[in-house]
Amino acid sequence: MRCLTSSEIHKWLAGQGMHHQPLDGGVPVAGDFPMPAERRGRLLLADYLADLLAKDGNKLVEILPAPQRRPEEWEQIRQFREALEVASVANTTPGHLFKSGDRTHFRRMLAILLGFETGWPFYIYSAPSRTTLLVHEGIEVWSAKKGVRNELGRHLLPQRAA
Repeated sequence: MRCLTSSEIHKWLAGQGMHHQPLDGGVPVAGDFPMPAERRGRLLLADYLADLLAKDGNKLVEILPAPQRRPEEWEQIRQFREALEVASVANTTPGHLFKSGDRTHFRRMLAILLGFETGWPFYIYSAPSRTTLLVHEGIEVWSAKKGVRNELGRHLLPQRAA
């Protein structure tokens, strides 16, 4: 895993032909799904997402600013990074780039973020499929691959899907 600054995130996304934070950019959402309310359901979702996106060799997790988060949540992220020998601070390097060999670390990062009591907002950018997920109160999907949207919809019972 490698941590990226905001400008490095933009460069990586441009190289993949992807939009940065498509919700803010007005890109139409391809699917909108509910978030499991219970922690156990969110942890199962973390595993499911890791498996769903496993075919893509590159995944970038961008943690969105959340200064109101509890100190122990920031500490879990710091410990995760430290265990991988990454010394940068999460608010200056919000991107976490996972290559194909980092599958276990990607799964662990999702479990940390989805395991928090009130879910931490973040984007997942997955390439080469050019799939983007915004995980917050729900999960919003941007993907040309209908299979990703359909699989996620079957797993989460969609509120609405395009």
